[in-house]
Amino acid sequence: MMAQWGIAALLAIAAPAAAEDPAPSLSAWLGTWTGEGTAFGKAATATLVIVAAPDGSATALAYRLAVPETPPIDYAAEAIYSVDGKGRVRGSWTDNSGRTRPIGGRVTGSEWHNLWGSADVEIGRSTYVLEAPDRMTATDSVLKDNGSWRVCAALRFQRKP
Repeated sequence: MMAQWGIAALLAIAAPAAAEDPAPSLSAWLGTWTGEGTAFGKAATATLVIVAAPDGSATALAYRLAVPETPPIDYAAEAIYSVDGKGRVRGSWTDNSGRTRPIGGRVTGSEWHNLWGSADVEIGRSTYVLEAPDRMTATDSVLKDNGSWRVCAALRFQRKP
């Protein structure tokens, strides 16, 4: 009887240590976000709407960027992302010019990194960093021919209540 009690006590102590970390996801980014910053060297505003698919299998993003300079830029895109148990992100991004780009990336903690595009058209990267539950920065860059990255947009977002 004492041996069974001892085994039960050891199992009870070990149980919390065996608990696994939750699977990586994009849930911390869900919501409607408004942002300001620069795009293509000019003042810009943007909105991001990030929602989970009804069955939880993916995350959808709708992006709108406005640069009110002359000529004005009105860019819109939609993306769909899936995240595996190791935090790897896969998906595609389709913009209002009709181009679709494959996406591969990673989510870890408060950072979400995406590489998008293809060598025959353009390769880029997008980085989303949660600075607080209701504040995020987003930086978009494109790969130059010399192997360096050129930032094309840097925005600070606030989650709408």
